[in-house]
Amino acid sequence: METPAELVRLLMRLGYWSVWHGLYGEAAALFDGARAARPESEVPVLGMAVLAMVMQRPEAAVELLRNEAAALAPRSELVRAHIGCALRLAGEEEEGRRILDQLSSEGRDADARLMAANLVRLPAEQLKPQLAKVL
Repeated sequence: METPAELVRLLMRLGYWSVWHGLYGEAAALFDGARAARPESEVPVLGMAVLAMVMQRPEAAVELLRNEAAALAPRSELVRAHIGCALRLAGEEEEGRRILDQLSSEGRDADARLMAANLVRLPAEQLKPQLAKVL
């Protein structure tokens, strides 16, 4: 039985909500659920990579993005924008900026182009996520 698209979108939204509210275990479970429902999609892997970045594990995010998301969607500019961000967070400033600069000027995907343009403008210190404060 196939999982309805609405349910997968809801899992992803709840996953991102959980990330931004410091519920990291819950976010991982939600992204894993979305991935189980859509194993051919790179989108749940992007969610897990964002979670890794917020948890200050950018190297893990780079690995997820390069080995899994890019394998699922090799032409995705959104995957490349996430890679650029993760590289900058991992201290690979030159490579990350090169990817983001290229996407912001030549990207065809409007969302990826906007994301890259915003990320390339941020100084490295402002790019770092702040861990959520849990009450």
